[in-house]
Amino acid sequence: MAKKVREVSPKAKEVLAVLQASETALTLAELKDLVPNLNSSHLTALANRDLVSTEKVTKEVVTVTKREVNSYTAVPAVEADAE
Repeated sequence: MAKKVREVSPKAKEVLAVLQASETALTLAELKDLVPNLNSSHLTALANRDLVSTEKVTKEVVTVTKREVNSYTAVPAVEADAE
């Protein structure tokens, strides 16, 4: 008995159309710029059905991180007692 495969979501179909129209491979971040409300599960569904292929690539990206730094303020001058 063959397992029934569910149809992909409309969002996954939209992603597939964008990938088919693209001349180059796109990353998830690049696809998110083109397709609003996209998440990785849409691409996973397409990859599981062999509708898209995936390849690990190394890209240079700018990241924002939080770290502890010193913050400085001036200390008010203390006047010497004149006696």
